[in-house]
Amino acid sequence: MQSTEHPLVAAYLEAAAREAAALAPERRNELLADLTEHIEVALAERPGRSEAEVKAVLDRLGDPRTIVATAREGESAAPPVSKWHGLAPLILLPVAGLLVGVNPLLGGIAMIAGVVLLWKAPHWSKRDKTIGTAAALLVPMGAALAGLAFATAGRLNEPVLLTLVAAVTLVPAAASIYLFRAGRRVSS
Repeated sequence: MQSTEHPLVAAYLEAAAREAAALAPERRNELLADLTEHIEVALAERPGRSEAEVKAVLDRLGDPRTIVATAREGESAAPPVSKWHGLAPLILLPVAGLLVGVNPLLGGIAMIAGVVLLWKAPHWSKRDKTIGTAAALLVPMGAALAGLAFATAGRLNEPVLLTLVAAVTLVPAAASIYLFRAGRRVSS
């Protein structure tokens, strides 16, 4: 059994992750990796790994709340994320693609609002935000250009139109699901 699989260690690291949720993602990941490594090294020196030995290692590390508070001292804390702020981009991004086909102005506003809220949210990494933005902006724009090209060529028929609508709907929806899971991974 790896030392991080011990129930006491897992509970300790989960508590540290909850406390560190307000830290910047890079700093949070670094802190949790350091804690995990320290625990693994300390327990590797103790071959028996009894519950008392695991508790002693964790007690020596200190309370997760204190560790995270110390880590926050040199960093400005991220503002707490409201539930709406976390859900708004997940709703706006897939809906915006559909709205562009019905009302381009309203769809454009929803798309811009969704992307802005996505980039202002602290609980997604830059990579996650880039994936969400690409799915929300590039796919609808690409579908619009493809639709224009097919219409100009006189080949815009029902199967092509359905394919374009499916791409505009499903790709941003898949990106929203990805962002939802990534946000839950970070906050758990």
